[in-house]
Amino acid sequence: MKKVLVLYSGGKDSMLSAMRLIEQGYQVSLVHFDNSLEIGNKNVINGFKRLEKKYGSDKVKFIGIKKIEGIFRELIREFYNYKIKSINNTFGNISISQFNCLACRLSMYIESIIISKQQGISFVADGARKSQFFAIEQEPMLDLFISLFKKYDINLLLPVKDLNDDFQEKNEFLIRGFIPKVSESKCLIGMPLDDNCVDEEILSAVMNIYIKFLFPKIDSIIERYSNIELGETYI
Repeated sequence: MKKVLVLYSGGKDSMLSAMRLIEQGYQVSLVHFDNSLEIGNKNVINGFKRLEKKYGSDKVKFIGIKKIEGIFRELIREFYNYKIKSINNTFGNISISQFNCLACRLSMYIESIIISKQQGISFVADGARKSQFFAIEQEPMLDLFISLFKKYDINLLLPVKDLNDDFQEKNEFLIRGFIPKVSESKCLIGMPLDDNCVDEEILSAVMNIYIKFLFPKIDSIIERYSNIELGETYI
């Protein structure tokens, strides 16, 4: 079976993504990324157990909760000391929430690339949905992320990208025999765009920051940490 690493939040989008991929013949490895700004991340294990019970341990496994705050800090280091005027003049108008989400998601993608290279995995999947109205989950940014993974010979899969109907999503759980309730972690800083609509000005700024500021850092970060086993914080 083809192996796929699934970014698993424990929520409906990532869980349905895993179910769809298993049914398409993939061997799914779930990984949860912890940015240390969330609560209840151990809850994701409940979702894994539900998937394992239905599909079997040969088709789905949980490889752990991986910490991303180190890479997150490397990505944001200079940016957090920029003055607002300088940010606007250089990149365009962006909200703090959307920058945080961009840096956080990119940290997850960088660690996904490292894990995939270490384990010989050619597919990574994310439960991104355009209808959730995060700037990073809109088509132009998703295209940039797909290109990033391609650079490392990895295919980024987006199984629920175009799913717009929450009723349909819940019904897919019911059809498969799952109660459409999940136990997911709660990020304390992530939030969608206001008014459930795409702000083109913010989206443009997010893309500019990714291309001009964050993307140039990626190669060196991956090279530095490609031989390190990523894991939870040890005391």
